Order: sequence, then structure tokens, then C-alpha cells
Amino acid sequence: NAAQGQTVGGLDCLPNRLENYHVHSHLPIYHNGESITVPEEIGITRSVSPNCFYEIHTHDLKGKLHVEAGAPGVFTLGQFFAVWGEPFNNTTVADITGLPIVVYTVDDNVVTEVPDDEWNDIELTSKRQIVIQVGTPLTEIPNYTWTGD
Repeated sequence: NAAQGQTVGGLDCLPNRLENYHVHSHLPIYHNGESITVPEEIGITRSVSPNCFYEIHTHDLKGKLHVEAGAPGVFTLGQFFAVWGEPFNNTTVADITGLPIVVYTVDDNVVTEVPDDEWNDIELTSKRQIVIQVGTPLTEIPNYTWTGD
């Protein structure tokens, strides 16, 4: 379902990565307390020629979301899910459905529960962690350790 070069969520797929504006957010997803891996190379399209890159993408399996753009702007979690091609709403996260969903942001160690009508508008900002909890509540919201980012 992932984007394959077409404009998605207001984002074009560009032939080169632009790095005038470059920030990282972290997206851990938990299903009944177990960590779910966010796939690598979401938003990096190698199935079209030439290859192209969305301004929001992943490189590896660590859950780090990269925003690499020509200029500062507002880039959101909803745009990331649009590029990923997976549903994200108050009943479904990717292919998980029918369980309660709670979304938290963690900024400077401050945890905030986000109302479900605001999830897609969560801005991907520097060193922001966005925790998605599906099913069983977490006993503690994990805190991502930023190293060299």
C-alpha cells in the first residue's frame, strides 16, 4: 500500500533528498505491550525510475522518522501514514483493528496524551517521540534516548 512515486498527503516524491531542513522524530508502536517494528525505507521508492524520496521517510528499523525538506514546514504523522499507505484512525493502526488506541507525544520528557481527532495533525518536530499504544495499556511510556541526532 505504500506510496510509489505519486503525490501523497501533499508530499511529492523527489529525485533527490533535500536537507536544508532536517529533523528526526521517533515512532514506537506497541500492540498489547509488544513493540511493533516500523518498516525500513518507507517513503524511499526504488520501484520507479528514477528512484525518489518523500520528505518524510524511514531509513532503518529503529522507528526514527526523518523529515528532510528544502525548507522548514509543517510535516505531520498523518502524512507519514499516508506515505506508508496504512490506515491510522481511532479504530485502526496499520493492520491492527478493534482494540483501544491511545497516542502520546513526548517532548523534553513531558508526556501528553493526544485527543484522537488531533492524531493526524501531530507535527514531526526535532526529537519528538510519538508513542502509539494499541490494546493493553503500557505500564510506562518509554523514553527514547537520542544519540547524535
